[in-house]
Amino acid sequence: MEKHSNLAELESTFQTILEDRMDGVPVLNDRLQVKTIGFVQWNNYQFGILITPWFMNLILLPEQEGDQNQAKVGSKQTHIFPSGPYEFIVGFEDGLGVYLSCSLFSPMFEFEEQAVAELTAEEALSAIMDDANLDVESQAKSKEIEQIWAGEKPMPDKTDSLFTNKEKIADKRTLSERISEPTSRRDFLRGKVFTEDADK
Repeated sequence: MEKHSNLAELESTFQTILEDRMDGVPVLNDRLQVKTIGFVQWNNYQFGILITPWFMNLILLPEQEGDQNQAKVGSKQTHIFPSGPYEFIVGFEDGLGVYLSCSLFSPMFEFEEQAVAELTAEEALSAIMDDANLDVESQAKSKEIEQIWAGEKPMPDKTDSLFTNKEKIADKRTLSERISEPTSRRDFLRGKVFTEDADK
């Protein structure tokens, strides 16, 4: 079998989408451009991040074109990385073929410049591939919620920490300032590097 479409084709496909389908769409951050970040071989895929002016997604490209031909577009697949499970959606584009995507950020207005988006993507990849970021606590809470809905466990009191949010402290730094400083990679994966008071 032939190798899957290369990364240049991934970029060119989404550059065409930007120019043709997304023209005039208000969700675009015009400070950003289409760019692939950090792709490596992972199991039977090429794995990395695709940045566009409207999203930042994890991407899995099957190494062989026939590997995902039976996958239904729009269906979901869970893939296990060192930091835990991630749910991907199957997509297809002419000239590119089948690809799997997992959303990290959308829309992209938090990013004040391309360099910040690329640095964020690099940090995300490092965090995802680090087993020190395996979030056992969150996985346990998700399992507990499933058990409650299934009637296997009683509904907890409303003050239980499972259903309440801890107070958030507003961070007045710009996104680029926050990204450039050491942060908990686990918190990064939970999106805590972003706050409601961040500069747009």
